[in-house]
Amino acid sequence: MGNVDVVQKNDNVFSNGLGLSGGALAAIAAKAAAAALLLRITYESVEFQRDDGRIVDVPIRFIPHPENTAIREYAVVLNGSRVQGLMNAAEIHVSVERVRKLAEIPERVYIKPQYINLYLDGMDGILRLAETNEIGLMAYAAIDKDARNVIFQAVADVVRFADVMPLLMIKVSTVAFNNSPQQNMILGSGGNIVPTSQNEILIEIANSLEDQYDRGIRNIIAVPGNAGHKYVQEAVHISMTHCIRCRNYIGNAIDMAAAIGMENFLLVGNCSKLIRLAAGIMDTHTWTADGRREVLSLHTVLAGGTISQARILQELATTDQMLAKLTEWGIRDAVMNSVCTKIGDYMQNRIGGKPMGFGVVPIHQEYGVLGQTPNMSNVLAAVSREQFALSIKKP
Repeated sequence: MGNVDVVQKNDNVFSNGLGLSGGALAAIAAKAAAAALLLRITYESVEFQRDDGRIVDVPIRFIPHPENTAIREYAVVLNGSRVQGLMNAAEIHVSVERVRKLAEIPERVYIKPQYINLYLDGMDGILRLAETNEIGLMAYAAIDKDARNVIFQAVADVVRFADVMPLLMIKVSTVAFNNSPQQNMILGSGGNIVPTSQNEILIEIANSLEDQYDRGIRNIIAVPGNAGHKYVQEAVHISMTHCIRCRNYIGNAIDMAAAIGMENFLLVGNCSKLIRLAAGIMDTHTWTADGRREVLSLHTVLAGGTISQARILQELATTDQMLAKLTEWGIRDAVMNSVCTKIGDYMQNRIGGKPMGFGVVPIHQEYGVLGQTPNMSNVLAAVSREQFALSIKKP
């Protein structure tokens, strides 16, 4: 169990090594919970940079929720120390949970215009304000503005790397000594969470691949996000227990899999991401490059479409709109076959001379499978056999 000694000196100044506020500690737990939920990264500690520039590494503890896969929770253990605003608190807990419907969000929760998908509330042990004051509004949780800002920022940083915009409920609570009464407030920031790095995510991908290799798995399924995971599990009926979540780092995942000695690599994912592979874009973060219009416009012409049709695609904003047009013109399949052939070329170039088979399957929530790279039947068969065997194997 991770402990952190934080002792109050006066106001927001703390006398021992860490010198962190309640808001900072809540933000630390919030980052870990968000990263576990969205990126599948497991932290044992999180770094926080104080206003004086010093970076401190704070131990945290995972709180399991086996009954709910849409929530992750972490705690910071105070080890009997005192923090401004906290009375009788032994631990600060923060959970981050996916919200499926806006109607599920309570009325009196904190929001911030910059982070329209994030909602913050206080739960057990957190005081509800009897009147509006400098901390917050009447009947809202006693989490002051500075604390709210650093908590929101910590979760938003993780969301940025997830490259999705899910609705997330952030809940802060405290656990008391000996179940004593609590009326706690989460106050102050005193610095910022050290941002999530690309290296942290690449390490998680590498660890997943190495774990599978050590267990004898040689034929893997990789998915950038939830779309591929859901489709394979529900439509193809292949177990996804042992899939690799490569996020947007498709090129890096291919490099790692080939280097470690994997025999076959099957990539299934949302067409909006995988279409970019046909332009040689192997990091599919939207801030890195887009290329979807260019890819679909070019392959419209290559598949027998007209220049006028290509120009129409150039004016559309989303992949859905472009696919709808291609469907309307009756050339969607031809265009996607051309796209998948080019994806195959770039994948082969990326793998180089290493003897790893590969297959790429772009999917769409309405149209289903949009195509596949050439000559992937052996890859699909090998992956299906091994994943099926793993799904029925007794622990």
